[in-house]
Amino acid sequence: MNFKTPIVETERLRLRGRTLDDWPLIRDMWSDPIVTKFIGGKPKSEEDSWTKFLRMMGHWPALGFGYWIVEEKESGNAVGEVGFGDFRREMEPPMARDPEIGWAFIASAHGKGYATEAAKAAVAWGDEAFNGGRMSCVIDPGHKGSIRVAEKCGFKESYRAIYHGEEVMLLHRG
Repeated sequence: MNFKTPIVETERLRLRGRTLDDWPLIRDMWSDPIVTKFIGGKPKSEEDSWTKFLRMMGHWPALGFGYWIVEEKESGNAVGEVGFGDFRREMEPPMARDPEIGWAFIASAHGKGYATEAAKAAVAWGDEAFNGGRMSCVIDPGHKGSIRVAEKCGFKESYRAIYHGEEVMLLHRG
């Protein structure tokens, strides 16, 4: 199947499809304890990062949505990823099968507003692609920065659940 990931642009960022050239960025990002502190709680091994990388690549051709690589327009440097997934998470209580938005950025990109800018662009794309349907977001309750990003994008906490033995917040929009 030949599928081209749409490109979305903001004032400072370009959201584009990933290529194998993005692997070193993703590997290094997911091995950073600063990045993973609230996303799984520990750095990912190279094997786990590779599996995640390929899973994210497969979303677009299989489902028509997925994660973009986020790059700075000015420098052309990739700084993270944002997008929608269908991860079929096993949690209690279970979550609906809404498209689930998420984001992660290299530590040097934190605090620049990139997550909010990229997430807002992804949500705008999602509003059109999902015909205004509901979107979900799963966040560690201690991750205040990501909670703020989600709220700026119109997400509101719906309930708490247990995922891999830890409490998470489920937020919804729409």
